[in-house]
Amino acid sequence: MLSAMGGNYSEGGVGHLIWIAEHGLLPGEVVGVSLSEAYDFATIGKTIAELYPDEEPSTNVDFSISDHMAEEIRARPRLHEAFAVQVDTSLAQVANATSDDFNTDFTFNVLWDRFQPDQVRVRLATYCLDDVLARTGGKEHLKNILSIGDKVTFTLLQ
Repeated sequence: MLSAMGGNYSEGGVGHLIWIAEHGLLPGEVVGVSLSEAYDFATIGKTIAELYPDEEPSTNVDFSISDHMAEEIRARPRLHEAFAVQVDTSLAQVANATSDDFNTDFTFNVLWDRFQPDQVRVRLATYCLDDVLARTGGKEHLKNILSIGDKVTFTLLQ
């Protein structure tokens, strides 16, 4: 699933914004992200209330996973038996990640924040439920900082 979200929590900010909400990717699809100095404010994201107007606001503040919840998650069938992904940067870095018994899921992040506006942090990691429960970051395949003009490409191979 591809999601693009962020937030503006400064005084007068709009809070949490979503540009892409859980868009399913198919094998062979490529997503590219580049950092530029210009921003088109016509493509402002939407709030959770705007995207899901019929949903009741959540009051849950405890997102920890209980032993019972972990058992339920482990018992669920996998949506996909395997995955293979590739990340390429304009700095000639290539990282590949595939699933196995200890790496059942992956995360690919491109993180920009207003405190360092001339860079983004890029990370590709694989993990499993045990990593989530132990609050570890899983196995990193790529972790770097890109500057203005740099680009990163994510490809879902399988």
